[in-house]
Amino acid sequence: MSLLRAEAVTLGYGRTPVVHDVTLDITEGGVGLIGESGSGKTTLARAFLGLLTPMSGNILYGDRNLKKVDMKRFRADVQPVFQAESLDPRMRVGSSVAEALPRSARHRVPGLLEQVGLDPALASRRPHQLSGGQRQRVVIARALAVGPKLLILDEPTSALDVTVQARILDLLAGLPAERLLITHDLAVVGKLCRTSHVLFAGRVVESGPTAGLLERPAHPYTRALRDAVPRLGGEPPALRARPVTDEGTGTGCAFRPRCPMAVAECERAPALRDLAGHDGRRVACHRAEDVLREP
Repeated sequence: MSLLRAEAVTLGYGRTPVVHDVTLDITEGGVGLIGESGSGKTTLARAFLGLLTPMSGNILYGDRNLKKVDMKRFRADVQPVFQAESLDPRMRVGSSVAEALPRSARHRVPGLLEQVGLDPALASRRPHQLSGGQRQRVVIARALAVGPKLLILDEPTSALDVTVQARILDLLAGLPAERLLITHDLAVVGKLCRTSHVLFAGRVVESGPTAGLLERPAHPYTRALRDAVPRLGGEPPALRARPVTDEGTGTGCAFRPRCPMAVAECERAPALRDLAGHDGRRVACHRAEDVLREP
């Protein structure tokens, strides 16, 4: 069952749409939103948090339109986890974690810090006295304070070194709350999400089970994201996205100016379709089957 669902959602700022006709579910097992900066991931997350009203389409919480949900209850059930820099530098750690708690429940702060692997004695410190990994754990503890059902995580490990990042991922994987993870890092989404959706230029271009999507991408953009991950040794990627020469506006596939497999047919915008022989996989690409055949 969906915790949150976007139904044909178009989002924008002013009159300019930046997310176009997106339909996707946030279900059990963790869901990833993958894409480069400007792809629409954070804009979509803002709509899921009730911070942005769709220009068209609906956001559903369970089976109810988000517009008709008790927002006080919703805010407790769905919590954002931002990057560590979101902590108020003037507040002590304990005060930041306790901010979402009623006064009668502030005795829970030490336990929340322990839950995320921190010494409760750190409650008296300010953010600048902590490491990056410790600050990120404080942000997670603050989100957990109200007992959420779903965490919406926006690049939660992007500013951390690899070893600290691994510890934070292990922590997140062990939490009882479900996850919507916004990231450009395919290694992170592979660790935390059963299902993933790839966004490009505000549209879902590929979706499905994360393991299969990362192992055998069916869209050239997904392939380019995967192959952009640094590797030691080995052959260079067979498909490499071309440099941006224009913004891909107008008709046709938005990725066409950068696509190494573009053909005349790509002047017609592809619809998101089921990928035959791959359960749960959907792709918006005329040449998806050809992409799959590439080594």
